[in-house]
This record gives sequence, structure tokens and C-alpha cells, in this order.
Amino acid sequence: MDTNAADIDTQVTTNNDETEPLNSVPLDERILDLVRRCPPPSSQASTRHVIRPALLASELGLSVEDATRELCGLLSAVGGGENGASFEFERVGGLSADSAPGGDSAAKASNNNATMTMVFTFPHNFEARARRHRRKVDFRRKFQSFSVGFIKVVKIVTAFGLIISLAVLIIAGICLLAAAIVALARGGGGGVGGGGGGGGGGGFR
Repeated sequence: MDTNAADIDTQVTTNNDETEPLNSVPLDERILDLVRRCPPPSSQASTRHVIRPALLASELGLSVEDATRELCGLLSAVGGGENGASFEFERVGGLSADSAPGGDSAAKASNNNATMTMVFTFPHNFEARARRHRRKVDFRRKFQSFSVGFIKVVKIVTAFGLIISLAVLIIAGICLLAAAIVALARGGGGGVGGGGGGGGGGGFR
């Protein structure tokens, strides 16, 4: 029992060690590496890389929809136009009229049941262009995060400044009110004393 448990633990640890380097590599880096290793078709120059979502899905353990989405994102990062990335639709599972057993009718029926898939073509410098686009996106994201944080700090400082200013105004108002009360009290006491002195002077005469 103990020996079997130790063997199982060793096997699990070995499997984890084997999968850890693969899981530690980001998905975008694995996609770039796979596209880089894709051979070009014989009809094109060796500087073009052609890949289908099915290959990406089988190599990276993704669904075909997720693989198509990732390749569309890479295409958008690389950019299209002349000497850029492109894609086209390819019919999978259809038969030509010559290879179909029933001739044209069988070929049409087979083509109706065929599925359409996307074929992506990337230029030789797709990796540099994709990395440059990612640096721009990362810089824009960091700048936006910094801007949001800076605006929050400014708002907090402004709010504290307003609170401090309001507190100073309240204290100044209280001081002015206390000074006015003291002045009124002193003024009222002097008026009463003056009136009493005047009356005494009249009695001496």
C-alpha cells in the first residue's frame, strides 16, 4: 500500500514537472512560436506562414472557435494591407467533380455538406509587428491606469483641501464671533459706568 502510494505521488510529481514549463509560457508566446514553425505552401515564398485554426486548437488544447479568435487577434495586431497578414475561407470536406463517384451532382451534394474554415497567412516579420503592437497596447494600458490613479489622488487631495479650507473658515468665523461678543460686552460695561458718574456730578453742585 505504501509503495503504491509513493509510486503514484512520484508519477503525479513527474507529470506536474512536465506540464509546468508549458503552463508557465503565456498563450500569446505559444501562438507566436507555433505560427513561426508553420511551413509556407509550396506556391508562396518561404517568408510566409500559413496556419489553420484546427492546427492551433490541436497543438494548444483550445476549441476551434477560441483558436480562430486568437488568430483573428494576431491578424489585427500584425495588420493587413500590402505585405501584411490576411485570411481567406477554405472549404473542407468537399469533393471535386472528377473525384466524386456520381459526377457533378455528387460533388455539389458533397460541397453543400462541406464546412468553411479560415486560413490565415502571416508575413515573415509578423512576430516583430505583433510584439510592437503589444508594447503599444501595454503602454496605453499602463498610461490609462496611471491617469486613473493620478485623477483619484487629485480628487482626494482636492477633497481634503476643501475640508481643510472649510474648517479654517469655520474657526475664523468662531474667532470673529467671539471677538465681537467680547467687544460688545466691554462696550456695554463702559456705557453703564459713564452714566453713573454723570449723576454723581450733579449731586455735588
